[in-house]
Amino acid sequence: MEIYIVRPGDTVDTIAEAYGVSPQSIIYNNQLPYPYPLAVGQALLLSDEPSPNTGKPLAFTGGYAYPFISRWVLEQTLPFLSGLYIFSYGFTPEGELIPPALDDTFMVTAAKSAGAAPILTLTPFGPTGQFSNYLITQVVNNETSKQNLIENLSAQITERGFEGVDIDFEYILPEDKIPFANFVRDVRTAVNALGYPVSVALAPKTSDAQAGLLYEGKDYGLLGEAADSVLLMTYEWGYT
Repeated sequence: MEIYIVRPGDTVDTIAEAYGVSPQSIIYNNQLPYPYPLAVGQALLLSDEPSPNTGKPLAFTGGYAYPFISRWVLEQTLPFLSGLYIFSYGFTPEGELIPPALDDTFMVTAAKSAGAAPILTLTPFGPTGQFSNYLITQVVNNETSKQNLIENLSAQITERGFEGVDIDFEYILPEDKIPFANFVRDVRTAVNALGYPVSVALAPKTSDAQAGLLYEGKDYGLLGEAADSVLLMTYEWGYT
C-alpha cells in the first residue's frame, strides 16, 4: 500500500499498469466518480488488496429503452447495465402479443454482446399508445386470454433470446388487484421454467390504503410474493 501523487498525463489505467494494481481498486479506494478524472498533484491510495466489489456488482442496474434509441447512446450505456428493458410489447384482449413498431433485434443482440440481459417489457398499451385498464381487465380475468398471452411471451423469449420479463401495468382498477397479482405469479411460473426472472413495476405508494388510480390496483405484499423482483417507479413522483 502506498500513496501516489498524480503527474501530468496520468490516467487510472496508466497508473494501474505501472504499479501492478487493478484500475477498479484505484477507483474504489479513492472513490473516483465516472469518468474518473485526475488532477495533477492529487494523492491516490494504491493497494494490491482486492476491492470489496471484485467479481460481483454492487447493484443491479437497468434502463428502459425504445427501439428508436440512438445507437451511440445504447453503445455508451450498455457497459453499465445489468439489464436492458426493451420498451415495449403490448397485447390484445385475446392475449396476442404486439411487438414494438420498430424492429428491436439490434437491441437484443447489443445487450447480449455487452453482457446485459435483454428484458422484454410488457405493457397494456391500447390502440392510442396509452395504458389501458380495459386490456388489463380483459386478460387478467379471462383464463383463456391469460394463458394465450403467457404462451406467446414464452415463445417470444425462446425465439428472440430475451432473458426475462418486466411487467409494467399502470392504472389497474381496484377490483383487479388480486387478479393482477395472480397474473404476475402465473407469468413468473412460466418464465422461471425457461430459466429467466420476472419483475413487476410498482407505483410508489406510501401506504397500502393510498387512494388514486395509480395505487389502488397494486398490492405490494401480493406482488412482492408473485414476482422475482420489483421496480419502484419513484420517478413518477417527479411528474407532479
